[in-house]
Amino acid sequence: LPSCAQFRVESAAEAYSDSVDASGPSTTGRRLRGGGIVAKELQEQARQMHHLQESRRQWEEAFSAKVAAQMRDMCSDLRHRSHGHCRDFLEHDIHVPDHLALQWPPKDDRDASPVVVVNRSVLVSARWSGRIPSVGCVALVPQGSQVERWMDSFVDNFRHQHYEGGKSLVLVYNHTDHRAAKLAKERADGVFIKAVAAQGVEFPSTAAARFGMWHARDADIIARWDFEAWHHPERLNMQVRALALAGRPASLLARWTVLNSRAPSTGSKNIMEAGAHWDGSLAGEGGWMQKSWHPFLQAGEEGVVGSHAPRDVVSMDEPGLLIYDSLNP
Repeated sequence: LPSCAQFRVESAAEAYSDSVDASGPSTTGRRLRGGGIVAKELQEQARQMHHLQESRRQWEEAFSAKVAAQMRDMCSDLRHRSHGHCRDFLEHDIHVPDHLALQWPPKDDRDASPVVVVNRSVLVSARWSGRIPSVGCVALVPQGSQVERWMDSFVDNFRHQHYEGGKSLVLVYNHTDHRAAKLAKERADGVFIKAVAAQGVEFPSTAAARFGMWHARDADIIARWDFEAWHHPERLNMQVRALALAGRPASLLARWTVLNSRAPSTGSKNIMEAGAHWDGSLAGEGGWMQKSWHPFLQAGEEGVVGSHAPRDVVSMDEPGLLIYDSLNP
């Protein structure tokens, strides 16, 4: 059987050789030319496929860039920035110029003139390139029956701050005000929210505010946090970003909003740039605040130690970040 199999294979090979010789070299050439045409067609198809893939990639990049630009524009509006989609987009947006990188401590880039941040989209687009500073907010709890009605709303307003770093709230009450002491202690946890009693006859006072600041001394930044105001969820974010980006030790709103509560049906409001709450939005580095923050001074005293040098303060023209009730002085 093996010899028969070998004979059959040899016979088949000889028959194939004879057929090739009989057909001549022209058939072989045609086969080679046909193979070359197929190879060229395959190369052309591969080139077209690569072109289509490259065109699709370019289209996707252009489309993504257009959508990202629209998202940045929309999320620069503080009314939209607190939305979950905006927060997610801004957190993962990688197209941030180097000059918008935020550092802490900030670079000392100040000059003799005040810096006014008018474009909130710049602050929204900025990114922290390192450690994010912590903020301690100091609130003086007023005396009166309205405190019990507004305490929960005030604390919730603080909890809803969308600040990227750590934050804490110090509730300062007068040591003789038992109602305020009870309300503050019920909401304090000793870390995130603290309740402290200020001594002295006058309240609110400079001494009481600075006593609260002492209890927030571990924070990188100290912020005044008025009880009678509504604080936009992005207030801390915007003001801390402004002072870090400008290289100034403090941030202050150029204007703020006052609601006309005496005519609530009209829904009217006033945009203020001077008056009782001129420093109600102050936030600054801890060391600078220790030297410069003296709130609740009288008119004559304010000019001595209450004013803040323009070279130290970055001003933000965002009146919607802080809203006061006209019925509360």
